[in-house]
Amino acid sequence: MAEIEILEERDLSIKFILKNASTALANSFRRAMKSLVPTLAVDYVDFYLNTSFLYDEIIAHRIGLIPIKTDLEKFNFQDECVCGGEGCPNCQISFRLNVEGPKVVYSGDFISDDPEIKPAFDNIPIIELYEGQQLMVEAVARLGTGKEHAKFQPVSVCAYKIIPEINIKECKLCGVCVETCPRKVLEIENDRVVVRDLLNCSLCMECVRVCEEGAIEINETDNFLFTVEGTGALPLKTVMRKALEILKEKAEEMNKILEEIEV
Repeated sequence: MAEIEILEERDLSIKFILKNASTALANSFRRAMKSLVPTLAVDYVDFYLNTSFLYDEIIAHRIGLIPIKTDLEKFNFQDECVCGGEGCPNCQISFRLNVEGPKVVYSGDFISDDPEIKPAFDNIPIIELYEGQQLMVEAVARLGTGKEHAKFQPVSVCAYKIIPEINIKECKLCGVCVETCPRKVLEIENDRVVVRDLLNCSLCMECVRVCEEGAIEINETDNFLFTVEGTGALPLKTVMRKALEILKEKAEEMNKILEEIEV
């Protein structure tokens, strides 16, 4: 059975090992975190006044890419909402902005309909207004997924690599493999070559190439090292949990389809 071991956790990054899993499961997990977990993002912007040097479209594009703190319990997808997609407090939220120059407009200048739903960071610059310039807009955010647009992705980086198994069989302690390894995975300790940092191995096979045949054996395993960085829209453990729930739902749906076909 697959397991997850958390190695390192910070506010916007997490490293963990996915154990006893197939490559298909590891890649599905990665794709689900990037493209299937929903978050809020600005979908359209109403401009009431813009006397800046930038076109409306450029400013709207910048606003749309601002990550927004998301509460998945509060909002529905618009196509699943009781309003039928017309827009209501259950499926969208508005952010208002009315500023005059001279000043730099930041994401924190937006006023939200819900104080708990706001930009993940207050210091994202949007535009610099000069003397006499004014910007008055209303931005409306809704739930979406990265499959639809990258602005809805809850993670900015989501990558994994296979954790190998390194077996050192016949070693003459020449030290060539230690010197050749670009990531310093190996070292000489107590008159023998040992693995110092297995998780740093990139499977480049340089140590196998420079040693005599059979001296070092490297095999792939069913363990994967994940490195994930978030946008701040959702806690990363929430992203992981939601991704696994979505994969489970899809697997159950596929099982039902297969059962119907067999019948």
